[in-house]
Amino acid sequence: MKSKTILITGSSRGIGKAVATLAYTEGYKVIIHGKTESKALLQTESELKDVEKLVFDITDKKATEKAISQWIKQNGTIDILINNAGVAKNFLSNIDEVEDSKAIEEYSTNILGTIHCIQAVISSMLKAKSGNIINIASIKGHPQLSTLSTLTYATTKAGVISLTKSLAKYYAEYGIRVNSISPGYIETDQVNDWKKSTFEKIRTGTLIGRIGQPEEIAEIVMFLASERSSYMTGEDILVDGGYKLKGK
Repeated sequence: MKSKTILITGSSRGIGKAVATLAYTEGYKVIIHGKTESKALLQTESELKDVEKLVFDITDKKATEKAISQWIKQNGTIDILINNAGVAKNFLSNIDEVEDSKAIEEYSTNILGTIHCIQAVISSMLKAKSGNIINIASIKGHPQLSTLSTLTYATTKAGVISLTKSLAKYYAEYGIRVNSISPGYIETDQVNDWKKSTFEKIRTGTLIGRIGQPEEIAEIVMFLASERSSYMTGEDILVDGGYKLKGK
């Protein structure tokens, strides 16, 4: 059976790198992606060896379309799109601290960037009458779990969940599934930069009693990417170590 092609945006580190690594291990044809040809992206390429690489800014619609369409023209359909690239810029103690430029960057990346990537692959998926899109949302996209400190970021991730459900409704009849995953607190570079007191508060806020690992999110992503989830579409899977439940 021909191995399926999977594109993971923002795959130089963290969850994206973990997904790329697992997909490669499971025999998928992997395309990694970065906004720039960073040292981290080159390191991922070196570690996985037999992968392809695309470099473009997802906030730039024309650049995204050009890079992805050119790859499809030369190589064939991208079967699975993982919209992982995202940013969090505004960290607030009150609403007066919202910086428009940071909010615009969050929206441009988390919402428009996701849309741009979907726009670039959807024609080939429709032609193939098959496709799988997985969007990485966030625990913050759930109203019960959003906080003032990440107000603008949370609204973009709520938008990703809504986008997922809208697209799932429309494209189901064309053989295209669309789902999302809302990770809780995962041990990434950003989380590792937190103060020890903040890290401990989050850890004890989960039922499992620890921060999640990128590899644990990757397992859920690859479940959705596989035929094991063939009866699922329009779903958002919360993977938070029981944070939401304990918070109740």
